[in-house]
Amino acid sequence: MATAMFQKLRIGSKSTQPTQLSRTDSILTSPRGSNNEASLLGLPAELRNSIYENLARDTTLTLTLTKRRSKRPHPICGLLLASKQMSGEYRPLLLASAKISIPVLEFEFGTIIKALEGLSQDDLRALAANKRFYLTLHMAHALKDTELEGLAAWLGYRAEAEQTDGTKASGDVPMSALRFRYDAKIEPSRSMVSRQNMRVALLTALIRKIATLGGHSNLTVEKKRMMRDLTRAKDDLMGLERREDDAVEKDIALTTSTVHSPFFGVHTDDA
Repeated sequence: MATAMFQKLRIGSKSTQPTQLSRTDSILTSPRGSNNEASLLGLPAELRNSIYENLARDTTLTLTLTKRRSKRPHPICGLLLASKQMSGEYRPLLLASAKISIPVLEFEFGTIIKALEGLSQDDLRALAANKRFYLTLHMAHALKDTELEGLAAWLGYRAEAEQTDGTKASGDVPMSALRFRYDAKIEPSRSMVSRQNMRVALLTALIRKIATLGGHSNLTVEKKRMMRDLTRAKDDLMGLERREDDAVEKDIALTTSTVHSPFFGVHTDDA
């Protein structure tokens, strides 16, 4: 499953601002020979490393994980197919530096969890360094009960990782080291008078639903990050200027403290 996770790569050409990362990956020394001297493998290791990182930063990968196996072939980054050595050198830098997005349909996180559990330590270590590892939540309507359960299961899984990763063997990369970012693709299913207003309303409702999960006091690291990223996504939808982190945190605190209030029309079993 984990292997398939990184075979299903759809490559985008969207360029992004370079991100400074602390890299410790070692690059294999190229074998000397006439066939390599005029190729990428003939360059010094440090120069190859720089080329790989620059390529990775300008690459967008979409990892499509579904329960059903697609009959269509998935495009794969060319350097991963060029040679075993080049793949071994480029792969960790690609996973650490590229913008990676996993679409989440109907809030089904089960396939994502299975893929994460099967990752090698090398892939986990590379992904833990990635600051642009996104889960894109697709939404077309108010959350159904089954979708809310899927979201709760994901946050519960991540909360458990935060609590239990201290028991990992020395040197192992804990699952909590992965720092997922969140964005949303809101597409109302019906024709609306104002689709933009409906997008904002659905995203606002999603943020408030997230705040209810686990109760008022259960603001885990993952839950807080998800609410912060989605609040920024809502600001973008509304055309607002980017707010300082403190302002966003105050917004989240207000949402969390008032979400159980009858005045705001939200009622939950643990209210």
